[in-house]
Amino acid sequence: MHRRAALLGVAALLLLGGAAQGAHSTAPSSASPPGFSGAPTAGATLTGTPGTWSGSTPMNFSFRWQRCNSGGNKCKSIGGATGTTYRLTDDDVGHTIRLSVTASNSDGAANAVSSASLVISSGAPVNTSPPTIVGTVRQGETVTATSGTWTGAGPITFTYQWLRCNQSGKCRDTSSGQTRQLGTEDVGHTVRVEVRARNANGSTTATSAPTGVVPAKGPSPAASALPGISGLAREGQVLTASPGAWTNGPTSFAYTWRRCDANGNKCDGFATGPSVRLTANEVGHRIRVVVAATNQFGTSKATSGPTAIVARAVVAPTGAIKLPSGEISLPVTMIAPPQRLVISGVKFIPSRVHGRQAFVGRFRVRDTRGYVVRGALMYAIGLPYGWIRQAPEVLTGTDGWAQLTFFPTVLMPTHHAAIVFFLRARKPGDSLLAGVSTRRLVQVSIG
Repeated sequence: MHRRAALLGVAALLLLGGAAQGAHSTAPSSASPPGFSGAPTAGATLTGTPGTWSGSTPMNFSFRWQRCNSGGNKCKSIGGATGTTYRLTDDDVGHTIRLSVTASNSDGAANAVSSASLVISSGAPVNTSPPTIVGTVRQGETVTATSGTWTGAGPITFTYQWLRCNQSGKCRDTSSGQTRQLGTEDVGHTVRVEVRARNANGSTTATSAPTGVVPAKGPSPAASALPGISGLAREGQVLTASPGAWTNGPTSFAYTWRRCDANGNKCDGFATGPSVRLTANEVGHRIRVVVAATNQFGTSKATSGPTAIVARAVVAPTGAIKLPSGEISLPVTMIAPPQRLVISGVKFIPSRVHGRQAFVGRFRVRDTRGYVVRGALMYAIGLPYGWIRQAPEVLTGTDGWAQLTFFPTVLMPTHHAAIVFFLRARKPGDSLLAGVSTRRLVQVSIG
């Protein structure tokens, strides 16, 4: 019995010893693949790492660098490249590189291979977005080339070659430099620019897209009548610009408002757009507007005359209503001498009378301070007499507008004529020709 127990103990010790020996004697196995760092450029040095391995130690590593095709396949070992580093050569340009690592210990050996590098370049600059041409493409104008964007070892320098191309796309060299003034020889052609980028490793070229066809120089707009300004020169009021009259077919207008001294000089810009609302900053100044007119050949500017000196806003009296436009509306009962009524706005709908169809006249009433007046009686009669039926007086609304409908008679001609209207605005109860009443003559064309 004792002998049997002893034999079993010896067997257990042998088994445990074998298990321990197995745990400490294992061939290498790759846990993560090899890798390397360095720029994929001829002349650069790649530095390899073996990756991570499991297995008994000590463990030895051998390195072998491989040259592959551009897709990272069909790899062949590079003669003599067996160290942890490898300096890329011109033979590697257009290929990819991989690193093969063999790990060995007393129990065996195993091999693992890295991922392939990017395609090896010569080190010359590489264009990542093409050059462009900026500026107005027109005879006599100067255009400028941008280099585009590039990668590569610095510093990178650029030279520029301009190309003139015909309608078939055939190009020939013209001038060099980053800018070019388009001349008569460029008219009817497109223009491109070729940019050559250089660094210590070589040079590469990239070419811009063609411009549009270069047009001949023509006349820019010219002002035949200066811009104008309408509206009341008072804090809180809106001024509106009219562009004036121009020759040479302007296609667009831009407006810049200028705040000037009390003499209309020493002006500074303070707003843009066709209209502007006056603030406390403009009180005591005169206002001008500069209009820039543009056509396909260029831009010209003209400046309006100055407004009256901008007055401070008047505190609205009791009974005043502030309209959404910011204007103040007063009842006509509050208008008394020395103030008078003013017929400030006239609109006919349609703007030209056609046939003997009824049409509408809209008339706006303010007082001499610029306040909108509501409740004023508006009267209109057409001349010559008999062409238009008499319309009754109507009251102006909260916004100061009164609307009358006119009915032509058979006596009115239907073309090549005009109707003159005598307009009158008055305060109910006042004398027709006295008090705060006002009169105005306006005209609408027929046909």
